[in-house]
Amino acid sequence: MHLERVCQSKLFKMMDQSEIKEILDTFHILKKDFEKDQVIVLEGDECSFVGLILSGMVEVKKSSVSGKEYTITTLSQGDTFGEAVIFSSANTFPATIVSKTKTEVIFIPKHAIIEMCKKNEKFLHNFLNLLSDRILLLNTKLKENTLSTLRQKICNFLIEEYKKQKTTKLKLNLTKQELAKIFNVQRPSLSRELIKMKEEGLIDFWGKEIWVKDLEKIEEYLYEDA
Repeated sequence: MHLERVCQSKLFKMMDQSEIKEILDTFHILKKDFEKDQVIVLEGDECSFVGLILSGMVEVKKSSVSGKEYTITTLSQGDTFGEAVIFSSANTFPATIVSKTKTEVIFIPKHAIIEMCKKNEKFLHNFLNLLSDRILLLNTKLKENTLSTLRQKICNFLIEEYKKQKTTKLKLNLTKQELAKIFNVQRPSLSRELIKMKEEGLIDFWGKEIWVKDLEKIEEYLYEDA
């Protein structure tokens, strides 16, 4: 079951292969393959497992009441889904998960999570670490939702990437189309705003790189009224 890939995931980090193999064998963990654009989980489905992506990439999507679909985030190899809701009182998936490429996923049932947390301190630590990271991500999303203009959203994104990469020359792993989805705008709107920011001397860009030229001014935009 691609044991090396399981070992590289956040859920099983710092654990020996022998420990992981024993866990997987004990609980008969299910693995499934998905083709591109195949639904893995539907919004509202009961959450009775944690999914771990062995290979490929998935999109977490949410539909509005008008039927418009939004991409909340993208998950890839080593990432998990379901850990934040599996023990919640609602116990249902709040969004739909769709494979963006050919994808392999293992599904770890709720009873197995409980037993593994009881028996293995490393696994318990990893699981709690995932939950903490998910809370931080949700807090970031809440902050993004309070930003009313496209420029504010772009500036917030640039500042967060600057903090992660610790350089003003940012390398992006997303296309403009994917960025536009995150900001809930059309790609031409994003391109126009980036060009305006370039003309104003705030940034420069080429390919999948953005050079932050005026970090102080970019930060100021976050505190401006819409």
